[in-house]
Amino acid sequence: MLKQGREVKTQVSDLFRTSYGTVDITRLKSVFLNLSSWVEPHKDLEKWDNTINSFKTKIKKSIQSNLKETPFKCQSIVDLDLRASGIRTGKRSFLRCEITLFLDSGKKVKDLKSPTLIKSIDTITNDIINDSLLKTKTFTFYKAKK
Repeated sequence: MLKQGREVKTQVSDLFRTSYGTVDITRLKSVFLNLSSWVEPHKDLEKWDNTINSFKTKIKKSIQSNLKETPFKCQSIVDLDLRASGIRTGKRSFLRCEITLFLDSGKKVKDLKSPTLIKSIDTITNDIINDSLLKTKTFTFYKAKK
């Protein structure tokens, strides 16, 4: 049997394109969360690797602080894609973040559009955007194209 994935677009923020989904809708074991936006730095740095890694760490901490009251396990995978080599002032770079969350088998969530799952995803997404990304003084964020 072929696996069928599903993706649901969300309207959490005007500055970020957001969506969530799963790879296998028949056996819902994990959910991915996608965030994307354009960023422009406020100043030039010689090495952006440490700044990007601290971004990723802030996102992980934000997720971990929200997982206790959700149907997800306390483990997640954060894949932050922001190329350090091309970042400079006056030039926008594309930021893409994919987060994989694993469902707790004891919570019995079977539908991708269940109210519990939607509420948890919206809370996690809002916290990532508002607490981890927008509070930074390093970048200005711009609307993702629709």
